[in-house]
Amino acid sequence: MADGKRRRFFRKWRGEEGQSVLEFALVLPILILLLTVPLDFFIYMNTQMNLSSAASECISQLEYSDILAGTEGTTVKEVLEDNFAKRLELEKVKVEELKAESSRKHNYTYYVYSSDLADPENFAGQFESRPASYQSSTLTLQLSYERRAVTFWGAMFLGNTYEVKTPVYTRNIFVNGYTPG
Repeated sequence: MADGKRRRFFRKWRGEEGQSVLEFALVLPILILLLTVPLDFFIYMNTQMNLSSAASECISQLEYSDILAGTEGTTVKEVLEDNFAKRLELEKVKVEELKAESSRKHNYTYYVYSSDLADPENFAGQFESRPASYQSSTLTLQLSYERRAVTFWGAMFLGNTYEVKTPVYTRNIFVNGYTPG
């Protein structure tokens, strides 16, 4: 009797078992599509983030002495090797733009407390203005990185190889110190 119940149970569910296999076979390509489409997008965004970090670090490490000696390219490569060799393939990193403008003089005014002008009624009037200046140079840097698409969908939308670029980073580098005006 137990054997008869078992046969009826399996006969009842046998038709639905085939249906679920068919549904899975139909849904599987859609699942693969949904799982692989974001892969190249993630790789692109990860590369963009690492490259932006590298450009930011490189421009922050440059000094005016590098510009005077003409070694700013070497300094950029050293910073990349020291800090980003594990995250980026350094032979694929290209310096798109690295230039320094000639130094400019910046005039400004600063204020110093003067006991000669002390007045408890007029706090702002107790400060003496003094002219001063300093010199700085503007440095710009942009990096790029070439990647290959990993999936068919990435190749379709991005191309077999695509380039990831950072924005142009700028920084003012202090050249010459404070000089009273």
